[in-house]
Amino acid sequence: MDFFVKHWKVNRSGTLMMLAFQLGLFLMGVVMVLGINAFLNDDRDYAAVGGMMALMATVMGGLARGSAGMIRYRLAVSMGYTRRAYMLVDPVLTLMNCTVGVVFAWVLNQLELRLYAAIYPGCELDMDIFRVMEWWHYLVLILGVCLLDFLFGALLLRFGTKGFAAMWFPLCFLPLIIMKSADAAKDGGTSLLAQIGRGIAFLIGLLSPAMWCAAGILLALALLVLSALCYGRAEIKA
Repeated sequence: MDFFVKHWKVNRSGTLMMLAFQLGLFLMGVVMVLGINAFLNDDRDYAAVGGMMALMATVMGGLARGSAGMIRYRLAVSMGYTRRAYMLVDPVLTLMNCTVGVVFAWVLNQLELRLYAAIYPGCELDMDIFRVMEWWHYLVLILGVCLLDFLFGALLLRFGTKGFAAMWFPLCFLPLIIMKSADAAKDGGTSLLAQIGRGIAFLIGLLSPAMWCAAGILLALALLVLSALCYGRAEIKA
């Protein structure tokens, strides 16, 4: 408990920075909506872009936190704590940090909806990500960010920047490639992206949703074990 309190006090500025980042992206999204509705959108609708960007900032902040995992680990060691103590406490702080971020994004989203309801009376809400997401989406989101944060810190500590880059860059570009390939396959194209999209659709169809869920859980456990092994073999030095 003593280490938990000390570790939280040392790293609490990261939570404040994430909240500030969320607020900045939220305001950017609100300005975008106001500008688009004022000059470009002729339909009587609006979208809660600010809340969506605030939620995205939570994910981005959580992943960026993983890049500082090595620093947090070295700091914990310099304070006289063990690898085991760090591996037990730091993921809990990540969980708290991400949960606070999701709640803050939801609050900002509610404020955005109230603002648009006052500015655009009678207009239709076209998009609100918080109305689309169910409770388990938030659970998967938070746990996924926690796992990747733990993994990034472990890879950075064990393999250096090359190991971190080996995971970071695919995660940055893979979602974009998948979306583009899916669109290309839907349009019936013959490009490489379209072929990739059809291949992904084929693989998805091989397993039932329950089987894919089980595969995802096994993958998460494997990454968790890999992360723990990396921390367990890391050199202890202040």
